[in-house]
Amino acid sequence: VCVCVCVCVCVCVCVCVFQELNTLGKPKRNRIPVNIFVSEHYAEARGLTPQDKLKSLVQDWRILSLHQKQIYTQLAQDDKIRYNNEIRSWEEHMVEIGRPDLVRVKILPTKRKPAAKAQTIKKGTKKVIATVKKATASKTVRSK
Repeated sequence: VCVCVCVCVCVCVCVCVFQELNTLGKPKRNRIPVNIFVSEHYAEARGLTPQDKLKSLVQDWRILSLHQKQIYTQLAQDDKIRYNNEIRSWEEHMVEIGRPDLVRVKILPTKRKPAAKAQTIKKGTKKVIATVKKATASKTVRSK
């Protein structure tokens, strides 16, 4: 039961779901390389306001060489492995305590039929439209 007071029901439901997941100990998502860089260098960043600090950090990130970024990329990959292990363990625990509704739905990719290629017709030319109509009509006659 949600005790939130809010104007929009949708916002209240989302907030309550996130609060429930936090109380159940769902692990936080993995971080990307730039997030790790910002969190490590935020204290010594240039600027008075948080917005200025973030702007300067993003500029610093763009200036970094690929070799320097590789360090943060490796940290992000390690964090992704950590997240995958923690979420797998958490989902198993949720099933054990009777909350399989909180487990992610795993959808297998399905084979899709290739979409029919649309014929591009130049606007304003009656000849092109007429020839396309004739071509499609002759194809249908041949196939019968």
